Amino acid sequence: MTAPTNKEILTAVSAIQAEAISFLHQIVSIDSTLDKGEGLVQSTIHSQLQDLLCDDGQYTLQRIPVKHDEIQNKPGFSPVDWTYDESKFNIICSRTSASEKNGLILQGHVDVVPASTDKWTSPPFTPRIENGRMYGRGTGDMKAGVVAMIYAVVALKRLGYVPSGNLSICTVIEEECTGNGALACLPFLLPQKNKVAVIIPEPFPFITTAQLGVLWFTTRVSGKPCHVLQTSAGSNAIEGAFALFSALKPLEERYNNLEFRNGISGAAAYRGMDHPVNFNLGRIEGGNWASSVPSHCSFETRVGFFPGIDLDKVKRDVESILYEAAEKIGMEIQISYRGFHAQGAVLLPEYVDGAPEKKDEAGKASLQREFVELLQMSHSVASGNNTAASVHNEVAGSSNNDRKNALKLLPITCTTDARFYSSIHHNSEDVVVTCYGPEATNIHGIDESVSLESMRTVTAAVALFIRDWCGVEKNKD
Repeated sequence: MTAPTNKEILTAVSAIQAEAISFLHQIVSIDSTLDKGEGLVQSTIHSQLQDLLCDDGQYTLQRIPVKHDEIQNKPGFSPVDWTYDESKFNIICSRTSASEKNGLILQGHVDVVPASTDKWTSPPFTPRIENGRMYGRGTGDMKAGVVAMIYAVVALKRLGYVPSGNLSICTVIEEECTGNGALACLPFLLPQKNKVAVIIPEPFPFITTAQLGVLWFTTRVSGKPCHVLQTSAGSNAIEGAFALFSALKPLEERYNNLEFRNGISGAAAYRGMDHPVNFNLGRIEGGNWASSVPSHCSFETRVGFFPGIDLDKVKRDVESILYEAAEKIGMEIQISYRGFHAQGAVLLPEYVDGAPEKKDEAGKASLQREFVELLQMSHSVASGNNTAASVHNEVAGSSNNDRKNALKLLPITCTTDARFYSSIHHNSEDVVVTCYGPEATNIHGIDESVSLESMRTVTAAVALFIRDWCGVEKNKD
């Protein structure tokens, strides 16, 4: 059976690059922060998928709602203090096959973090293009990746091909705060009868090997109000909040301590990083009058931790420190949880200590090695670095991160939805996952941007990967 050549795929991707950039501009223009809602951007993507892929019956399109009652007791659920209504939904565009070929899930999130507008060169939701980059909130994290994964499939369709194995394109909500969108989609994506790869095109131009766990919590501090003339008679809740957060810093240092790390299996993925675990005081609110000692203050904290540390242990560590510190300074506190309850995850355990053996005793490469080497080859061809033969020789070497042109393998110090596809939830012999996407700058910061050429490279790499991982066949229509 014929398949498109490398050159044909690269040409097809280049031919639709302007169309892909236009679509990226369209969805970056939509403010999809949590408080604004992700419904509009999801509806826009739904319409685009309907027009581009579902017009001939080869792909089916579903809206997957997030139902609190159905996910609240599932592993990986993050608690929320908001309700899920019809405006909060995920999208799955899929093609199901009876073939024995490998399956592939392409998943991306559409929500973005808030953007203050005062220091941006141009408004964050008014995208601009300059020197080959698009600027705007969500360009890198991760709407360019969403566009890349969609248009990779579109490029194959324009050439007249569809995947032979199962393929799903999934766009989800709430990745930036809970992961509950991805959690709601899992029953519709897994399990599958064949081996499944998952690529999440987050803004990491490398293959992601591991990610940290993340816990969010809120601490409400109660002091004693009084007039500033009698400051000593009161207790300042805002000052208490800073003292309490400072009390957590030794825990951060302990989590980063090499002796502590040596006892945590998942910490091996971060070997060579001096300070991968970070605690962040992200939001604080308190007081109501400049001349009154504030009686209440709330602060929200983000705590990172290594894979292999149980989330409940992290909560116990945090709570014991805060309650003890509060007692010492004479404050009352309440700790509550909203948002991330995300376990850390080693995504490619076979690569923690370098490349695994080429083949097992039966002479077959492991799923992880097959996946990594194919993704490396796809990226190198898409980048125009090498011919297919030289790329194969390059990635067949023994040291992944020493290869001149090979896509590197690195851990990240944040969390992503990839954890739901890791060995925490699935057999790593059947499901393999990584994050790999366009190069971006200032994600979550001012003047966030993405390289449009990098978006094209990722689009081409994913299209090449689909051809070789799932196989392709001529579209019968």
